[in-house]
Amino acid sequence: MQSLFEWLKKNAAQLTPMLILALLAVFFVYRAVSLGDGVHISMAVFFGVIALLAAANRLPANWRTNALNVGVSLFFLDLVFAQLNLREVGTALAAARWWWMVPSVAALMVHLLFRIWRWQWLLKPVGEIPFAPAFRAGMIGIGGNMVLPARAGEFLRAYVIGRSTGISKTGAFATVVVERIFDGLTMLLILVGLVLFGVSDAQLQKIGMVGAAFYLLALAGIVFFLTRRHWFEALVGRLLPAVLAEKVLTLMAAFAGGLESLRDGKQLFMVTILSLATWAFIPLSFYPVLLAFDFHAPVPFFAAVLLLPMLAFGLTIPGAPGGVGLFEGAGYLTLAISFQLIGAPLVTDEQKAVVAAAVVLVHISQALPEALLGLWAFFAEGLTAGDIQAGRRM
Repeated sequence: MQSLFEWLKKNAAQLTPMLILALLAVFFVYRAVSLGDGVHISMAVFFGVIALLAAANRLPANWRTNALNVGVSLFFLDLVFAQLNLREVGTALAAARWWWMVPSVAALMVHLLFRIWRWQWLLKPVGEIPFAPAFRAGMIGIGGNMVLPARAGEFLRAYVIGRSTGISKTGAFATVVVERIFDGLTMLLILVGLVLFGVSDAQLQKIGMVGAAFYLLALAGIVFFLTRRHWFEALVGRLLPAVLAEKVLTLMAAFAGGLESLRDGKQLFMVTILSLATWAFIPLSFYPVLLAFDFHAPVPFFAAVLLLPMLAFGLTIPGAPGGVGLFEGAGYLTLAISFQLIGAPLVTDEQKAVVAAAVVLVHISQALPEALLGLWAFFAEGLTAGDIQAGRRM
């Protein structure tokens, strides 16, 4: 038994993705049997073969990762769209009042301006960064997340700001980590506020508990690193060869420099206020898109607010670039809960198709402007494909 446990521990990195791929194959087999279509049979065969290749260690690591990301996205897309009439979804999209996209995109632009301003405050311990290079690097990172797997845009953002201003790339990446934690805690605050004001649901409570555990543990880990950094340095010095230890300690020092904003009261206050301001504009961006559709029921504003933490938590799951599938799954669930709470549950196929179409357009309203701004910033910075690879290796 002990040898089996040791073997499982040793091979966990290979067994875990293999198991997930096998579960995806089983899921698509179930869908093929219950829905009786060839598309699900094809997907079941594909993921079954991929799982077998992974089990035999015949699959390159990047192929395995890409297959996992695509599989997870297909899983959520299937949950939303497999039993809908796609023609009805298309009809709902065509009938939408698209002019509502104008105030939606305007609110998104304000969100992005606040977001970059907040990043400037986080970067202050590393260096005084002007708005223009911070904006370009930020847009490259955000746009990169739309097209690169595993949210590699976050690494690319730190690489670009270091490349353009000369600050420590590792220190810049540390500020990105702190930013993500502030985002997570802001999402939790919004979710708690919704529950306190009566938007209560058993599924929301479970999601909130998981999200709270994740972000609070991450914050505790960073605080522990800052307050007990000498422990980590001593441990590195004892466990690693001198040359490697020196490199690791240099990286730790740069990373710690990027976390210094957590020690400064003024910076901490400004980052907190700007986090609230940053995310206040996203529901204002979601809501006009929802108003573009006829749900045969009033659209509650809390649905747009609830979309924010639900999408944020949903997009923490690794998936295909741009959150494809994850966005649709979390968005559809949110709107279904919202209409249920106002006494207008999704009953007819037409209602479900309209909700699915609305989620698709909300996704487009967010992803397209960010991707286009990222593309503009990429060329404005004079980057190449080699810089993308360098950023991902950082």
